Amino acid sequence: MNAFEDIVAYYFEEEGYWVRQSVKVNISKEDKKILGLPSMPRPEIDLVALKVKENTLLLVEAKSYLDSPGVRFDDVTGENPDAAKRYRLFTNPRFREIVTKKLQEDYLEQGLINAGTRINYALAAGNVYANDEARIQDYFQKNGWLFVSPQQIKEKIKKLAAKGWEDSLITITAKLILKN
Repeated sequence: MNAFEDIVAYYFEEEGYWVRQSVKVNISKEDKKILGLPSMPRPEIDLVALKVKENTLLLVEAKSYLDSPGVRFDDVTGENPDAAKRYRLFTNPRFREIVTKKLQEDYLEQGLINAGTRINYALAAGNVYANDEARIQDYFQKNGWLFVSPQQIKEKIKKLAAKGWEDSLITITAKLILKN
């Protein structure tokens, strides 16, 4: 687990989701061969978030990139093939299909979701490159996916400062920084 994933998990919890972090997906050797990645370790989804009220399961990629130029549009869309592997959930339809199908099968078997649960994808970014945010937002919207911008994350954290007492590192930090 990393600190940014913790913050994004908290973001989704505040939005009404139940969240699991660092979810390993058990895909078969045959599926790995189909993907052209026969020696790939089990894929890991940063966060899997379930909103019971809407019967929706989100597979979330969390990228902080706070000390870098940020998430780039060309990387997320796969236009930059060297970086596309960091965003396989969005850049590789076959990977997305295989991982989703296997995770869905496992979660159905465990009773964590039901046959009517809709599965979707999200990217939460702590930093976005230059003027790419609007392009990324538009691209995700066109694909029916969710993009959580740095500003949305910041706003959610700011709201925590006004919240009542909660023994959470994220809430306490927000109160220390933002409370007068």
